[in-house]
Amino acid sequence: MYDPHLHLFVDDAEVDASRNVTPTIGRPERRSHDPIMTADQPWEGRGVGMDLSILKDEASGGFRMWYRSFDYDSPTGDQVLLNYAESDDGINWNKPNLGQIEFGGNSNNNIFHRPSLIPGCRAMESHGLIVDDVGGPQRRYKIPVYHSFHGDQGNGLYALFSPDGISWTQHPEPIYAQAGDRHSAIKDPVSGAYWLFLRPPRYHARMGNGAPPLPYKRVVARATSQDFANWSDYTIVLRNDAFDTRGTEFYNIAPIVYGNRYLAFVNLYDTEVERMWVTLASSLDGLHWQRPFRRERFVDLGAEGGWDDSWVNMSDSPPVREGDRMRFWFHGREEAHAVNYRTGGIGTFVLGLDRFAGLSAGREAGWIVTDRVVAGGSRLFLNANVRNGWAKVEVRTSNGTPIPGLTLDECDEIRGDSVEHPVTWNGSPNLGAAAGERVRVHIELSYGQVFAYRFGDEARDLS
Repeated sequence: MYDPHLHLFVDDAEVDASRNVTPTIGRPERRSHDPIMTADQPWEGRGVGMDLSILKDEASGGFRMWYRSFDYDSPTGDQVLLNYAESDDGINWNKPNLGQIEFGGNSNNNIFHRPSLIPGCRAMESHGLIVDDVGGPQRRYKIPVYHSFHGDQGNGLYALFSPDGISWTQHPEPIYAQAGDRHSAIKDPVSGAYWLFLRPPRYHARMGNGAPPLPYKRVVARATSQDFANWSDYTIVLRNDAFDTRGTEFYNIAPIVYGNRYLAFVNLYDTEVERMWVTLASSLDGLHWQRPFRRERFVDLGAEGGWDDSWVNMSDSPPVREGDRMRFWFHGREEAHAVNYRTGGIGTFVLGLDRFAGLSAGREAGWIVTDRVVAGGSRLFLNANVRNGWAKVEVRTSNGTPIPGLTLDECDEIRGDSVEHPVTWNGSPNLGAAAGERVRVHIELSYGQVFAYRFGDEARDLS
C-alpha cells in the first residue's frame, strides 16, 4: 500500500491553502449486517476475533486469518486461544485441522497457541502480524503477543516466530516487559524498522489548565526495532487532550502504511457509555498524528440489538484491494467492555479505493492548493466523485506560478465518479518538464468530492 506519489486528502498536512471545501470522512459499506465468522467450535467458547490479522496470500490468491477466541467459562489458562483460518474470498472461512495443540483430549482443531503451554501464563493476546525475510526463513512470520501471568510477574509483550504461519516458536525473553495488553506492529517501508504501537505502563493523563491528574487513561506509545527482539524506549504518540471528553481513551490502534503516509484506525473507548467504535488518525512520520475527524466514526456500532451494537474494533492488517474498492475486516460484539461473558464475531466492509476521507464542494466552486510535492511520474490522476459537477487541475511551480500547458484554462473538464480520473490538458496527459520536479497542485471543483491524487506513468489496473 506504500506509494510515495499517492497523496490522500485525509488531513491538511499537505494542503497549503483552500477555500469553499469541507473535510468529509469516508463512509464504509458493510457487506451485510451479519458476521462472516462466529464461534462455532467447542474450543472457541462464546466469541472470536478480538485479535485479528488477515493477509492475502499472493501465491494462492486466497486469504489467511490469525484470530483469538475467548471463553470465560473455561479454566484460567485456556480462556483465550490463538487460532488459524483460511478463505478463498475473504468472506467464507474454513478452520483447518492443524493437529498441533491438544484441547479436550485431542489435537483435531485449528489452535496454533494457547496460554497453558507456558508455565504460569493465564492469558495471551496477539496483534500485528508481519511477514518478511529478516532473521532468516524460521522467522519469516512475526507476531507480538501479550502474556499475562499469575501474580503479574513476567507480564509484557513476547514475540512468536514461524516459517509458515502455522508452526510457531516463542522468543524466550519478553520484547517489552510490563507493556499493556493492547498493541500492534508494522514494518516501516521508508526506514526498514519495525514499529510497535503499545499500551505503556500505567499513564495518568492531565487535562491542562492546572487540573489535577485524571484516573488512569489508556494511551498509545511507539517503540522501534531493527530485529523485532530489541526495542527502543517508547514515546507516547496518542493520548486524550482538552478537546476530548473525560471518558475518551485510546484502547489501541490498527496502523497501516498507505500512500505517502501512515493511517491509524483508532479503536476509541468511551468509558462513560461503555462503548467502543473506530475513528481515523493520520501522520506523515508515525510520531505526530492528526485527528481531523475526532468526533466522527469511521466504523460505527451496529444497529441496536445486533451482534455488534456495543463494540467494534478493526483488524490489525491493511485492507485488500478488490478492483476499485478496498476490503476491511473488524471484530464486533454486543456486550460492553466490563462484561466477562463476552460474545463476538467478525465482520467485513468495503470502501472505495483510497477514499478514507476527502474534501467536498457545493454549488460555489471550491479550490485546494497543495504544498510542494514531487511530481513522481509523467502523468497525474485524480480520485474524485464529480458525477453531478466538475473538476479541473492546474500544476504550478514550487513558488506557485502556473506552468504553461498545465493551467486551469487548458485543463479538460473532469466529470463522473472514478478513483483514477486521468488529468489531461488540451487532450494531452503528459506533464512534460514538470515530471520529477517539485510542484504544487491546484484543484478546483463544484458539486463534488476529491479524495486523492497520484503521480505515475500509467493508470493502475483496477480489474
